[in-house]
Amino acid sequence: MSRPAPLTPARWAVLPDGTLYSAPYDDVYASAAGALAEAHHVFLAGNGLPQRWRGRRCFVIVETGFGAGLNFLATWAAWRASAPSDACLHYISVEKHPFQARDLARLASAWPQLATLGAELCAQYPPLLPGFHRVRFEGGRLALTLLFGDALDMLRQLCARADAFYLDGFAPSKNPEMWSEPLLREIARLAKPGATAATYTVAAAVRAGLGAAGFSCERRDGFARKREMMVARFARAAGEDSGTASARRAIVIGAGLAGTCCAAQLGSRGWTVELLERRGSPAQEASGNHAGLLMPAFSLDWNPLTRLTVPAFVYALRWLERLRHMENAPVWTQSGVLQLARDQAHLERQRGIKDAFALSDDVVLPVDCGEGSALSGAQVAGAGWWFRSAGWADPAAVCRANLAAAGEAVRSRFDCEVARLRRSGEDWEALDAVGAPLARAPVVVLANAYAARLLPGCESMPLQAIRGQVSLISQRAERPLAAPVCREGYITPALDGMHCLGAGYDTGRDDSLPTQADHAANLDRLDRLLPGFSAGLDPAALSGWVGFRTVSPDRLPLTGSIPLAGAAGVFACLGLASRGLTWAPLLSEIVACGVTGEPAPIERNVLAWLSPQRFALPVS
Repeated sequence: MSRPAPLTPARWAVLPDGTLYSAPYDDVYASAAGALAEAHHVFLAGNGLPQRWRGRRCFVIVETGFGAGLNFLATWAAWRASAPSDACLHYISVEKHPFQARDLARLASAWPQLATLGAELCAQYPPLLPGFHRVRFEGGRLALTLLFGDALDMLRQLCARADAFYLDGFAPSKNPEMWSEPLLREIARLAKPGATAATYTVAAAVRAGLGAAGFSCERRDGFARKREMMVARFARAAGEDSGTASARRAIVIGAGLAGTCCAAQLGSRGWTVELLERRGSPAQEASGNHAGLLMPAFSLDWNPLTRLTVPAFVYALRWLERLRHMENAPVWTQSGVLQLARDQAHLERQRGIKDAFALSDDVVLPVDCGEGSALSGAQVAGAGWWFRSAGWADPAAVCRANLAAAGEAVRSRFDCEVARLRRSGEDWEALDAVGAPLARAPVVVLANAYAARLLPGCESMPLQAIRGQVSLISQRAERPLAAPVCREGYITPALDGMHCLGAGYDTGRDDSLPTQADHAANLDRLDRLLPGFSAGLDPAALSGWVGFRTVSPDRLPLTGSIPLAGAAGVFACLGLASRGLTWAPLLSEIVACGVTGEPAPIERNVLAWLSPQRFALPVS
């Protein structure tokens, strides 16, 4: 998969009559006669909406050309007014030249009836980074997935089955790529049998392309001065729909970040979840660290790690913000994070990444030593990168907030260790060490890190437990710290009066108690980050914590279905390494969408890179 091109944002421009206009394409975004009325006439009514989503548990719309988001806002308002209370809507839209959030706010202000929804969209709108970005509204029941990039490239990466299409690119004569035969074939690939499409154009080439792709086309009365528009229906079978369990019950094994996020995701979809944890409370293993970082990772070739971590970071920001009020104290702090360069070559590479992808200063800001010291509140060892929207959190508090958000949908059972899984009819049974059933459901999610390898049939999963020790050092008034600083190690601002400092990365060790030698190693790392910050600290006097991160050979997680005992229904959310805070919310979204058959929130190639089957896990 080639490196994506940097995004070129759309520029806000209006004609004398107030119509939103694109100078590069010499075309308007909507009719001057009434953009909102046009959205209702062409796209909603043209697809038989809102009538068609009534009585549907999940409805999927794919749009070519998000523009300023008016079609989305109009659809959201209609869905909110007419959809069943337990229904979900997936709205997926591709945009090569997205507007900035501030420009979307201008549009929303022009339509008072959409002002509230427009404000919510602007508040949740992702930064302009290439790839897929999923945002949820209405308590999770409405998912907007924005695909920022070339339309054909993005649609080729989309895993979804669509009920309706809004074909709303600029006019075929102005932007023929948005109406090309390859793109219309991708539309057909995504279409469910009987899916509909609507567009304002009746151009002969578009009719021919849709017809060749398997759609039957019909002309209808157009909007305002446009005499005709077109609707189409997909007549050819498009394969089997993704199967979902008829009984919406699941077992989730493990109550760390991965498990509590997966349980919350399924619970928000109306599933009943049995959460089984071998320890006495949540977050007692790798997720029990005193504090952890939430931050993106960029690379010059936009490699698999970047393609996962960038959308995961954006998704996690929204996830944690929703959880903020689920605990008495905030579960996370959006303080910014300072990453120092290892050397001059690393610093130049960082700057090259920013330039190559036109990353805004709001996403990442190169800083010198003085600027980094001012931002972090402590004297730092060198120049680096400032991630303005990043932050840090208490992982255990996040786990508790996940369960609080899930409410009665999730039944948590602690001191409850699963020894094996057994297929029983259409269900899976989780059994204890003596073979007694603990829980039964059609779906099982393994989110128990390295312990998953202890289950019969899972021994060959290529997971490794890597020991890490953090040291806790007391906060002192003369030693303030406003934001985390990281390089080989990291240090966070004080939580409950203690800074978290770490961490080792030790393979081949299974000792679970902190050691003085590891405290000394952490202090050495601290001196290389913040010279003088450790003055007066004695390794022998420090307290700490030991956890075991679980990693795969390629350092990417194992996320998706597992062929266990020749049967379906087992999913993995494993191998989150040291990125649990950043990865877990999006990985759990991937798992939940795989379980329910909803559109995937990330590129098809990334799903393949994350699949547990990429290591050819043998079928038991």
